[in-house]
Amino acid sequence: MLFAKKIIRLTPFLGLVCFLTPTKAQINSPFSRYGIGTEVVNGQNATSQAMGGFSAAYTSPMNGSFGQSVNFNNPASYGTLYMTTFDLGVNFNNNALKKLTEPTGKEQSTYLSPNYIVVGLPINKIKKVGMAFGLRPLTQVNYSLTETKQITSGDTIFNNYIGQGGLNQAFLGVGKSWKYLSIGINTGINFGRKKIENIKSFKNSTDSNYFFQSTANSNTIFSGVFLQWGVQGEFPLYKIQKGKGIQKTEYSLSYGVTATLDQTMKAKQDLVRSTGSFTASTSTPLDTAIFSKNIAGNVTIPALYTAGLALHKKEFDTRGNYDQWVLGVEYNSGAWQDKYSYYGQKDVLSNSWMLRVGAQFCPNALNYESYWSTVVYRLGFYTGKDYLNIDNKGLKVSAFTLGMGMPIRKYRSYDYQYTLLNLALQIGQRGTSVNDYKENFVQFTLGYSLSDVWFNKRKYD
Repeated sequence: MLFAKKIIRLTPFLGLVCFLTPTKAQINSPFSRYGIGTEVVNGQNATSQAMGGFSAAYTSPMNGSFGQSVNFNNPASYGTLYMTTFDLGVNFNNNALKKLTEPTGKEQSTYLSPNYIVVGLPINKIKKVGMAFGLRPLTQVNYSLTETKQITSGDTIFNNYIGQGGLNQAFLGVGKSWKYLSIGINTGINFGRKKIENIKSFKNSTDSNYFFQSTANSNTIFSGVFLQWGVQGEFPLYKIQKGKGIQKTEYSLSYGVTATLDQTMKAKQDLVRSTGSFTASTSTPLDTAIFSKNIAGNVTIPALYTAGLALHKKEFDTRGNYDQWVLGVEYNSGAWQDKYSYYGQKDVLSNSWMLRVGAQFCPNALNYESYWSTVVYRLGFYTGKDYLNIDNKGLKVSAFTLGMGMPIRKYRSYDYQYTLLNLALQIGQRGTSVNDYKENFVQFTLGYSLSDVWFNKRKYD
């Protein structure tokens, strides 16, 4: 038990190491090659990931009475922050990719990737104004694939496709809440890199000699300011009064809407076309045909829209209040096929959509004598169409999710510091039998939330 507590205390430092250390693991997926990489719509915190990605109508008080997580997907939620919270998440991924058409093949990869690191804090609790800032990756480009082709003369061409990079986001947001309405805005910088390289090797069938290799690669760096707005609201539906005090049960319907506006990022690109000797670790060019630096261009990504509803049951008591259960549904979409461009060029993308359903249940967050009664249990499901469309047949995505929100520190009436361990597991599939490729994925997310009351003026010293 002592060893487990030490590991939990080290969790924030392990998360920071994941963000500060470059990730070398290979995803080995052709999905990573197109657009701006994979995992565009999987950027929720661990709480939302356990509920099928449901986030638009999820507010901070829904976490229970043991602290909170920061819902950075809807800045309107910042107005309900009631404690300063340090929140981070790490993903453990296992992907199994199958090529269904001839020649068939299978590739499996397991890797660790950072998910988010966020700080949320209330600016004015009386006026219900809060803010949050943080850093998170939005996409990943990281693969190495080899292809062998026999040409008519019997000669062999070996192609090695390599990709690195991804899109990241540094953001700052502010939210304001009233009794039944909240609004908020996120802004900051989306920035990243996409390096694509194709190394060709040629072998003559009449002898054992290899010709010089050739490489064609582009390295593009891009960045730009983004803007996202969010709205949340709540309608009380039914109330059951318990006695003359504040004890009561209340059923409410919440809604949430977010919109991330179209964004055009400025980009600079280096192009190289040369022959020589090239490996994963060394590059020895012999004859360079093209070498162009700092080619200016634009990378345009479309607006993303999300709308959700949540039905929840609130319990009010003299010791506090909490949401005993929450049922949520959400829909999001993006016009990638119509709006996306990379240096003026379209890509093999489609307009995406996703339907998400999530639920959570806490038996009794105020029953401090029973630990498992204070745990929040979550599950969910999502299905829809991915923005990638590599075989022009559409790419369906679906997954089941589950997880828990586990209080770490014991409740003490004189201590307002809370630690939550949020766990999420996703098991799903990208692609079906109609596609050329199908990918099964398992993702485990470890989220760590540390909440405390800051900036209170001491009455006694």
